[in-house]
Order: sequence, then structure tokens, then C-alpha cells
Amino acid sequence: MKSDVHFVMKATSARILLAVIVIMIPVGSFPATGSIQNRSAQYLSNHSASTVTVTKTATQLAEEKSSLSAVVGSSLTLKCPWQWQRTLLTVWNVKFINGTNCHLSYKSDRNLSVTNCNENVNWLSRPDQEYALLIKPVQIFNEGFYKCSSSIDKGTFIHEYALTVLVPPQVHLTHDYNGTAVCTAAAGKPAAQISWGQKGDFITVNETLPNGTKTVISKYKITSAEENNLTCYISHPAWTNSQVLSFLSGRNDKTMKDSKVPLLYSIPAVLLGIILVSLFIFLGRFLHGKRMRWNPMPPLCKWKM
Repeated sequence: MKSDVHFVMKATSARILLAVIVIMIPVGSFPATGSIQNRSAQYLSNHSASTVTVTKTATQLAEEKSSLSAVVGSSLTLKCPWQWQRTLLTVWNVKFINGTNCHLSYKSDRNLSVTNCNENVNWLSRPDQEYALLIKPVQIFNEGFYKCSSSIDKGTFIHEYALTVLVPPQVHLTHDYNGTAVCTAAAGKPAAQISWGQKGDFITVNETLPNGTKTVISKYKITSAEENNLTCYISHPAWTNSQVLSFLSGRNDKTMKDSKVPLLYSIPAVLLGIILVSLFIFLGRFLHGKRMRWNPMPPLCKWKM
């Protein structure tokens, strides 16, 4: 009887202990699970950061930009960055200011070069040796953006040039009948800057031509006879130094360079010439008639038979 009771007590104790263990396992498992999840999150976080870093290294992208200018009619060479390294693919994308575009590309593994640009935009030499671009001669329509993309093992590198085309203007200084000096800088790009050496009354106007160039006209009103030596200064980015134009313009100066002076002297000269020619003709006819009257024809001789 005692053994049975003892067995029942052991069995009950075992069940109670088992129940306690079962209850404690879920309670204790929460921190452990949280720790595992935290470690997983930390691992994923580190792994993602590592992946981003590796990706950035594998496809590193560097882009640079620069601006430059060239005078129309000249030649210009654009260097592609990292051209000392052998590239897998080199592409020049050109976007002109007039809205058109073209491209040049070279794929090294196939030694294949493709272009649809005009003949004045081409490779400087063989693209398998150098990736530079040559523009020759530079024209107004060549103004725009030139982007070179070089793909190498380290990634893709890009350099973009913003090209501005300069057109030097045609300059001259004249004088009209109203006592006004006119300084002109025609068909320049961009517009030229005009100034006068004297502090006087002048106006300057700009005119835009169909090809995008501009003509600048500055008119200086001469108000004093002492303003003899007029000087016009014209500056433009296409020139290293300014152009200086000058002439004598004083109204009461005998050496005044005015288009009216030759005209005033030319009219009397023409009239005087006509009078002299008429006089010579009249004198010639008069003298010829007088000679005929004083020298009559001698009588014919009679021969005796």
C-alpha cells in the first residue's frame, strides 16, 4: 500500500515538474528569440552596407563638367578623361545649341567605331589609340554640349564640355553729314562692347542677325569744334586686346576728315573742266577759221604752149 502511494506521489511530482518546464520554456525563449532576431537584423544591416559599398566600387561613377570657348574657323581638341586606360566602351554624345545631336562610339572588344556626326566633328586619330575629339573648323552650329563617357573596369567616368563659339566682329568708324561719328562692330558673337575716348553724348544700339550674331552701332554727337581727335574702343572675347579706331573730326579744322569736303570740291572741279574743254574747242574753231581767211588758195599756174 505504501509503495503504491509512493509511486503515485512520484508520478504526480514528475507531472508537476514537466508542467513547470513546459511553462518556463516559452517564457525563457522570448529573450533568446529577440537576440536571434537582433543578430539577424544586425547581420542584414552590415551585409547591406557591404553590398552598397561593393556596388559603388564596382560601378563607381564620376562626372565632371567644364566650360571652354573657341573662335570660329579655328580647330579644337576635346580630351576624354581617363583616356590613358583601355576602355571597354567610349561614347561621345553631342547636343548642339540648335537642338540637333549626334554621337561617336568605340567598342574595344570588337574594334568597332560608329558615328553620325558631321565631317568637321570626328576622332582626333584612331579611336583604338586615343579617344579625343577634333572639331575642325569650328562653326557657329558647333556650339553646344560634348559629353564623353568612358567605361572601364573600375566603372563609368563622364566629362561634359560646354562649348561657346566666338565670332569676331567687323569694325569700322565713319562720319556722316550731321556731325555724328558712327562706330560699328558688325556680326559678332557675343555682342561687342563699344566705348568712346571722349566724354560726350552718344547712343548705342544692338541688332541681332538671323545667324545669331549681333551688330553693335554707337553714334557720337559732336557738339564742339575742339572735339578733333575722336577715338572708339571696341572689345570682344575673341580678341586678346581691344580694337582702337580714331580720326580727325573737328568741324572747323581744315584737316577734318569729312565726306562732305571732297564732294564740295569735286563739283567746282567738274564745272571748271567743262568750261576749259568748251573754251579749247571754241578757240580751236576760231583760229582755224581765221587761218582760212588770211591764207587764200593761190591761183593755178598757166602753162604756155
